[in-house]
Amino acid sequence: MLSIIVAIDLNNAIGNKNGLLWHISQDLKYFKSVTTSHPVIMGRNTYYSIGRPLPGRRNIVVSGKGLSEEETERALSAIKSGSNTSFEQCRDLESLVKTAKESEEEFFVMGGGQLYNTLFKYADRLYITRIHAVAAEADTYFPAIDCRQWKRVSDSGRIHDGENDIDFSFIIYEKPDLTDGKQR
Repeated sequence: MLSIIVAIDLNNAIGNKNGLLWHISQDLKYFKSVTTSHPVIMGRNTYYSIGRPLPGRRNIVVSGKGLSEEETERALSAIKSGSNTSFEQCRDLESLVKTAKESEEEFFVMGGGQLYNTLFKYADRLYITRIHAVAAEADTYFPAIDCRQWKRVSDSGRIHDGENDIDFSFIIYEKPDLTDGKQR
């Protein structure tokens, strides 16, 4: 199964200058709880912005160019044996999508913008953190979610983050054929 996990504002903005728009600790904890023990798929720039493989996950970095030898070595050395963390590069997006779609395991696309836009049409499930605000500056946007193609299956309702004085919601969408018990 191919899922997408992302935080978006009211205009579907997701980032600015290769960084997150907000740092909401509840959202980061949610991201960790949902993706741990699952493969995560990210673009090269997203990987560079994180700077290391995410622990407890199979980290798949998609890039036509690939990472430099130095970056690859640094990533591999950051993985401690027995930590259930792995790192790999992928240049064949078509095969990756096929593997995810045919797998019993849930694969998570976690950014960036180009990868979200490319893989959106293949996704089975969307984990959206809806930020109930508009970013002052943004240069990267998530595709519009068409409610005729997606069914909302879960909504946390508004949650207030006192540290940032902002409201957000955790919303999960699925393709209707998935919610009807038929996986594509």
